Amino acid sequence: MRAEARNRPGVYRFLGPRGEPLYVGKSVQLRNRLLSWLRGDDRKATELLRVTHGLEWEYLGSEFEAVLREFRLIRELRPRFNVVHRRDRTFAWIRLTAEPAPRLVATLRPGAGPTRRGGRRRERTFGPFPARRSLPRDLEALAAVLGLRDCAGSTPMHFADQVDLWGPSVEPGCARAELGTCPAPCAAGCSEDAYQARVNEAVAFLEGRSDAPLEALDARMLDAAEREAFEFAARCRDRIERLNRLRTRIVETGSRIERLTFVYETGSPTETPRHHLVRRGQVLFSFDAPGPGGGPPGRGSAGHDLASRIREAIRAPAPQLAGLDDEAREELFIVTRWFRTHPEEEGRTTPIPAYLSELGSPG
Repeated sequence: MRAEARNRPGVYRFLGPRGEPLYVGKSVQLRNRLLSWLRGDDRKATELLRVTHGLEWEYLGSEFEAVLREFRLIRELRPRFNVVHRRDRTFAWIRLTAEPAPRLVATLRPGAGPTRRGGRRRERTFGPFPARRSLPRDLEALAAVLGLRDCAGSTPMHFADQVDLWGPSVEPGCARAELGTCPAPCAAGCSEDAYQARVNEAVAFLEGRSDAPLEALDARMLDAAEREAFEFAARCRDRIERLNRLRTRIVETGSRIERLTFVYETGSPTETPRHHLVRRGQVLFSFDAPGPGGGPPGRGSAGHDLASRIREAIRAPAPQLAGLDDEAREELFIVTRWFRTHPEEEGRTTPIPAYLSELGSPG
């Protein structure tokens, strides 16, 4: 093995007695990594070597390719000695329901929810968030400051502009109406349009287009401080910090993913580079750079064919993050983390329109 394996980027597989994969790993220096495993320096290595009957590896052109290949192999083969990538990571999401009086709900399973009758309103999803435990409290704070209900979805709604004037009066189902933190759409406390205006404020805040909830809390905090209601002022301050963190996570995640749209070149100077078409953090496909010196192929039939393939790949609308399956979402997070931890690699990217222009096919 010492004579065969070389110190190049790649992935390796430990195999069981029937050739089944036991463990998949990656390394930038493949030979050194394999030798460290074969020394059996820890309990995991010792146990793995005890049941291993074979070892195979493949070279790749770069660490980035090795990272993706390792992930895809683990998801496909599910080796029993792998823990990372074998299981789906669980994130929390914010779901804006499609009910007559929409709610903000923390959920672990994003997806296309039901459309309101008549198709007038659809569910929306924001996220993901790694802080699953704190998200429900974050949403409670946002609902309180904006005046959105947080009662059960089955609670009947009786808007002020839809109430039966001759019917019995309806009392609020909770104390939030008396506390002033909910407009009581369940008891004719507001019209449907007035409630929807509050929902629109919540969406604008979560999209980073409005600071209205933070400004409202800031005003309450200053007023409480002037009245020497310091305990209430401290609660307002804590809510401001909580909502700031919530919104920052959403906006930064979305903007980071939007920036990851380009053609990315990987590989060493001594080998033909690989190019990767990346759109919103997803690697749509990879190919050997066929041009002189590993650059784009230039204006010719090869360049035209490649340009057609790229245009075809990006023609379909990019799926929303919440609409991806678990595997595609996890791979997107891997790509996002790669460029976050290797910011210098962005210097090896080319915007798709500029790349197409080099191929003689302006984007």
